[in-house]
Amino acid sequence: MEPKFQTSFIPKKPISSPDGAGIAVVRRTNIFSIVASVVFIMTALVSVAMFLYKNILNEQIKKSDASVAEARLAYEPEIIQDLIDVSTKINSSKGLLENHVVASEVLNLIEELTVRRMRFDEFLYKNDGIGLPEVKMRGEVQSYNALAQQQEIFFANDYMKEPKFSGMTLAENGFVRVNFTTSLDPSLVSYKKAINALPN
Repeated sequence: MEPKFQTSFIPKKPISSPDGAGIAVVRRTNIFSIVASVVFIMTALVSVAMFLYKNILNEQIKKSDASVAEARLAYEPEIIQDLIDVSTKINSSKGLLENHVVASEVLNLIEELTVRRMRFDEFLYKNDGIGLPEVKMRGEVQSYNALAQQQEIFFANDYMKEPKFSGMTLAENGFVRVNFTTSLDPSLVSYKKAINALPN
């Protein structure tokens, strides 16, 4: 009879220790895999929380929009728009009244202040709305004494700011030709002031 050889080196029975217990398999735990798992779980939870929070905010916005729409209907937008239009017209009228000028008041003032022996034959009024209104005039006076009297009257007037006589020349008729320039107090040409001065 031929001898039987064992063809496998793998034991058919589990190897046991002398006391009969099996050999324990040692498994190593990787710290990086634990950290990665924790980070993944936290990220997933945060993503879910953000998604839910976004949906809650969207619902609140929709409710707020609906509340605003109801409030607008309660206040009748047509009437509000009419009131806004009226207010705009009133403000425009006030602006026109404040900025409107009465240039004729300048002529009235010069007529009132000019002495008998002086006359003006050239007149220029300038009011660009930026600085003070200005007046430039050229005229003639019978004598230097009358010119001094005229200068004193113009300089004493509160409406004339920095009045100035210049360019004095003797004309053929014996009169003195002279230039006059002055700035004016804006209240002189104020339309609002003129309206308020009218008797009731």
